[in-house]
Amino acid sequence: MVSTRAQTGETPRKTPHPSFVETPARRLSSDAPESRQSGSDVARADSKNMQTSVRKKSAPKHREADGAPAPSPNRPGTVSKANAEGRKRPKRRYTRSRDIVCKLCDKPDSRVGNQIVFCDRCNTPWHQACHQPSIPEDVIEVEEAEWFCANCLAQNQNPAAGLTDDIEFGGSLGVGAMMAMFPLLMYYLWIGATYYDGHLPWPARDQGFLDFLKQLGNLTYEGAFPNTKAWAVYWGFLIFEAACYLFLPGITVQGKALPHEGGRRLEYYCSGLWSFYTTLAAAAALHLSDVFPLYTILDEFGPIMSVAIISAFAISFFAYFSALYRGAQIRMTGRPTYDFFMGAELNPRIFGHLDLKMFSEVRMPWDMYFEKWGFMLIFWNFAGVPLSYCHCTLFLANHAPSVYHWSRPALWAFYVSYLLAYWVWDTTNSQKNRFRQEERGTLIERKTFPQLPWQTVRNPRVVKTQAGESILADGWYGYARKIHYTADMYFALSWALITGFNSPLPWFYPCFFAIMISHRAYRDIKKCEAKYGEAWQEYKRQVPYLFIPSRRIFLFHPQIVNYPQARFPGVIVFSEIYQVTGPVARFARQIAGHGYIVAAPSSYHEFTDSAPLAYDVPGTDAGNAYKIRKKVAAYDEDAELSISALLNLPTCNGKVGATGMCLGGHLAFRCAFDQRVAAAVCYFATDIHSHSLGEGKQDDSLDRVGDINGEIIMIHGKSDGHVPPEGRDLIRRTLHEKGVCFSFYEIASAQREYQVSIYELLYVHLAADAFIRDELSKGRYDPHMSKICFELLLELFARTLKSDLGPRAGGERKVENVC
Repeated sequence: MVSTRAQTGETPRKTPHPSFVETPARRLSSDAPESRQSGSDVARADSKNMQTSVRKKSAPKHREADGAPAPSPNRPGTVSKANAEGRKRPKRRYTRSRDIVCKLCDKPDSRVGNQIVFCDRCNTPWHQACHQPSIPEDVIEVEEAEWFCANCLAQNQNPAAGLTDDIEFGGSLGVGAMMAMFPLLMYYLWIGATYYDGHLPWPARDQGFLDFLKQLGNLTYEGAFPNTKAWAVYWGFLIFEAACYLFLPGITVQGKALPHEGGRRLEYYCSGLWSFYTTLAAAAALHLSDVFPLYTILDEFGPIMSVAIISAFAISFFAYFSALYRGAQIRMTGRPTYDFFMGAELNPRIFGHLDLKMFSEVRMPWDMYFEKWGFMLIFWNFAGVPLSYCHCTLFLANHAPSVYHWSRPALWAFYVSYLLAYWVWDTTNSQKNRFRQEERGTLIERKTFPQLPWQTVRNPRVVKTQAGESILADGWYGYARKIHYTADMYFALSWALITGFNSPLPWFYPCFFAIMISHRAYRDIKKCEAKYGEAWQEYKRQVPYLFIPSRRIFLFHPQIVNYPQARFPGVIVFSEIYQVTGPVARFARQIAGHGYIVAAPSSYHEFTDSAPLAYDVPGTDAGNAYKIRKKVAAYDEDAELSISALLNLPTCNGKVGATGMCLGGHLAFRCAFDQRVAAAVCYFATDIHSHSLGEGKQDDSLDRVGDINGEIIMIHGKSDGHVPPEGRDLIRRTLHEKGVCFSFYEIASAQREYQVSIYELLYVHLAADAFIRDELSKGRYDPHMSKICFELLLELFARTLKSDLGPRAGGERKVENVC
């Protein structure tokens, strides 16, 4: 037998590359001495390189003395996937494309043995030859191995953990119980709907529990036996839909790059819309021709449900064992019951075109990326969802309309709100899907009915990950991270509400769905945290709401390395009339960089989205119009909620300040009325002297000056036309008369200027506000004056928010003349 250089220990040492690290080996050589280093020792010996494992085709599997599989060197005390399953892993697939270049040498694929491979977590491409010696000539096969770049290893010190499923649902015992209970639950609900007038089956007063169970069994046998007609209906429908999938018109799109497939992207044929309309037409034809009246489904519901349950189990067994036989399994845990439930294969296909996950879940261009094809997906798509979520329909079919009567206005409210929820759900998924397609350059805009507004977000705001991917933080996903789940939940609630409250069975769907969707969201969050790392935390800061969007608040959070529990003061930054623009965001980041958690609310969320208005005439007109349309109470509510949002953060030290410019200066002034605000800095605050903020232009800002409990700084320009000298004098005099602790600055070179022409009406802030408006300032940005004004803010906030001065004593301080 010819030994490889790796087996004889003669493999030359690999060239170190500081941007990549080596993961522990995935195998033990069959003839390696027992004194060879463990996987962890290997990792420590050379933690700067990448490693894949190779083996000779004829090499026997390593076994312990008692014949048990050897522990995996990658995970001490566990059995490696290859040995645990008793068969070889499939060959690793490589990509050979000149469109992809190595991240280190910046060259495309060039020769055999130097193919492009990808990090199994972030898909970073590189050449084999850049990270390991050439494959020995006598090695015929290359095993599938785990490759990780330094960034991914930094996110997870055990990166291989990302390639096996985390144990969920209570492990083997939990999923075993669910697989046994799901069918029993479906029969129990069906018996209640059919034989108990929509109520839960329960033993009669004098009936024993065993007799009750026997009765349920008899009812199931008599009413739900899987007869020939049920088999024909169920499988006839599936075969018809499979034919629609394959042969009706559609489009072909690409999915995400699959790390275990060497970065290959699968193509998905999407014919869902044609399938939907064809199914409706076929159902109408069958019903109207009396060949197959649709109420047959209700008459044969029990037998069809039994067929669906049996078929789901049969498909699950076939999917699992066929994947093992073909070596197509991935992310296996070594727990047969759990792996059967979660699935073995990721992308099962028949005839090379019929993608089973795509067929059973959606036939629209969505990614089918993570969940494997196992009992969980198969049972609920083939049996659970269609035959347990439908109890609202069963109740309506089995009862007279008088039982669930609603008034006509209530029905209209249900109808309109449902359509609104559908619009949110449809466009949310469309935005995400089209965003991914635009990234890949594969977007195909279709004109099929229905076409809803806002399906595409143009030039969306994104959060970049370390791997170069993008997280969509705009459109509906800029309001809440799982807003499509909220719409899904409303569907379930509305279907239950329409049946009334006479039966608990229709409410099974929303109750079960709420638990399921919450758990799914939790799983999604954990996976995203592991995959995206700090980028996901930044996304959560930008979009703090999970299911239900609230007022839009941009959050800028400081971080100190190695101090994850550090606490900081909070500062609210109120923007000018253009909302949170680039200059405002930069100003907020500047403050955050000095150790403050900064919240910047969108001022006009009632009228428009959170996108900033342009620094042009239409943007100025819109901002000024919104300013006087919004009620003063609504401005105050935004301030109160922003304060509460900061104080509710576990990283906030309990102290809050406020600042703002122009309109925001006035809002910061009003924010100081809240006793929780310790300090405020107001830059050229408008409309205070004229009482002209908000709807009706009758604000009470000067009347409430006595409510200010903290310290305040007012900064104006002497040439400011918006706040004339007499206006500034009024503000200063009122603050003084009310005993407010304040500082008042008037900067000689600061001014506002109107430049008016037929095409332009744009005010430009100079000097004192230039540090905010560092763009489109007509070349008059003054960084020196900006720094002075910013230092005033830092001094006040450092003294009042970072120091613990205790309560202010107040009272007049007597000044003595000493000269």
